[in-house]
Amino acid sequence: MRVRVLIADPEEYLLDLWRNYLERHDYEVHTAVNGLECVSKLRECGADVLVLEPAIPWGGGDGVLARMNEEPDIPRVPVIVLTYGRDQGVLYRLAPFRVRDYQRKPMPLRRLEECIRNVASSNSAVTTQTQEGCLLLGDAAAGWERSHRREA
Repeated sequence: MRVRVLIADPEEYLLDLWRNYLERHDYEVHTAVNGLECVSKLRECGADVLVLEPAIPWGGGDGVLARMNEEPDIPRVPVIVLTYGRDQGVLYRLAPFRVRDYQRKPMPLRRLEECIRNVASSNSAVTTQTQEGCLLLGDAAAGWERSHRREA
């Protein structure tokens, strides 16, 4: 079964690059350039994983995740946050949500595919937001903070 991925990022050239790579590796890829489009596509495509840039216009990443948690017609899928930002506030704004991984742009295409595969395969055992999901968030956040400290 093909993994369905929704990637929400305002940079259309990156969306095209990621889509082409992931489709060659047998993923079904949907894209969105803003928060409104992302919420709409979450309803339509039945994504298995959401790759989300927190700084997307029209709602932002935290707005998308809030709608996902509040509206029963939007599936609650695991999220990979992919951002250029160094703002640790992103971690705290997104902490209540089902974020499984934090990654920094730019990242190698192969690494993105590995992250999606790992999150999709671990999602088959997790159907609702659980304490385990919070632990995964904590681990992802700790790794993200460590990588930022190394650059400082």
